[in-house]
Amino acid sequence: MTPLAVAAAVSLLLFWPTGRLGAAEISNQQLGSSEIGLVTLNGVIGPEDASAFASAIGSHQKAVVVLNSEGGAVLPALEMGKRLRIKGLATAVPQNALCASACALLWLAGSPRFMGQGAKIGFHAAYIRKNGALLENGTGNALIGAYLDQLGLRESAIAYVTNAPPEGMEWLDASTARAVGIDFQVLEQNAAANDRPSADVGSGGDSYNPLATAKAFYYALGAGDGEMASAFVVPEKRGIGAFNEINMTNYFGSMRKPLRVLASRLVSSDVVAVDYSYVAKSGRECAATAVVTTAFEQGKTLIKSIKAKC
Repeated sequence: MTPLAVAAAVSLLLFWPTGRLGAAEISNQQLGSSEIGLVTLNGVIGPEDASAFASAIGSHQKAVVVLNSEGGAVLPALEMGKRLRIKGLATAVPQNALCASACALLWLAGSPRFMGQGAKIGFHAAYIRKNGALLENGTGNALIGAYLDQLGLRESAIAYVTNAPPEGMEWLDASTARAVGIDFQVLEQNAAANDRPSADVGSGGDSYNPLATAKAFYYALGAGDGEMASAFVVPEKRGIGAFNEINMTNYFGSMRKPLRVLASRLVSSDVVAVDYSYVAKSGRECAATAVVTTAFEQGKTLIKSIKAKC
């Protein structure tokens, strides 16, 4: 599958699907008389997405899987990647799109892999949620290392991915990819793409939704799921302090009464106020309002900072 063929396929995505917060939007289509299928995955990868993904790719012998995701649940992403590699399908991150954390692990399963101009593919230390708890980083890395070995990546690439920083994001660039042996092809912008609305619409664009992102983050905390909550945070702040997946899971997953969102409202174009309550493990009751500041990055609404006090 050539970059030209993939660019032509991706250019037919006249409107990128909106996606459901807390679960990826997965779509599947055959491109007219073309032998190439097009499967799109947009949004946060949720625990139940692996089966929908398996169904989407199941009918294709040749297909490109187009990824645009903040990240999300790692174990389903690994399952998706194994299925994708068995079928020998390509992966692509379009121009100016984001593919972080769990999404980046899925992208690695492509055969071949494509990366659009201005796309950002980032790796972050994996804290894998299994049976309601987060596995410590060593166990998570062992699972990811075994997965990468199954993909046929060389040892230098496995070391690069599994040594991703516990905070922030390690962004893949061409020179690093060559050095560690992660092969990909550049996806040139197709002229037809200029006729589509840009992902970089900024504040006020139809894709910019601070209220939905803030609510999804707090609903993930209410479920005690720090892995999912982290996907709604700007990549450079993931894993740091209160945004650390383990910290969020341990604290919000051990409540006497789980966090419950009472109300939410826009304060300004970028800021959301979220009223919530919970009873901590110690018995301390909390009723607070969080002031959530968001940012629009790579076509995604993400949380930049939170100010809250009980």
